[in-house]
Amino acid sequence: MTLHSVPGTSHRTVLLDEAVDALAIDGARRDGQYIDGTFGRGGHSRLILSRLSARGRLIAFDKDPQAVAEAGRLAAEDARFAIVHDSFATMDAALTEMSVEKIDGVLLDLGLSSPQVDQAARGFSFRAEGPLDMRMDTTRGMPAAEWLANETQDNL
Repeated sequence: MTLHSVPGTSHRTVLLDEAVDALAIDGARRDGQYIDGTFGRGGHSRLILSRLSARGRLIAFDKDPQAVAEAGRLAAEDARFAIVHDSFATMDAALTEMSVEKIDGVLLDLGLSSPQVDQAARGFSFRAEGPLDMRMDTTRGMPAAEWLANETQDNL
């Protein structure tokens, strides 16, 4: 198992090489279009971009506004990269809107990233006290505490 730190963060991408190797980005596939369905802090995206040719393209999705902000910095540096602030579940509609007809590979790293757990205010931490929020996208929906306060016991 390999661990790689993401530049400028304390986040370590687990199984980075193994996950990106599975996309088989070599030869003519270096010109392809790929999806990183869960940008996180960009470890997978950066490695994918390093393997793509100048004609290759990477589109990432993430619901977390902090992850989207980090991805925006990467997009400003690399025209082959685009970020969509939404769930990978909207991939079909987003790709249609972007006029993308063919994808050569998709990577989904499901779960939490260490910055989400490390920030108690996000409501995911098991290390520190914080509000019960638990939203990946803090700009949408209601915090878990509010939902629980309004939900009936039968529905729970």
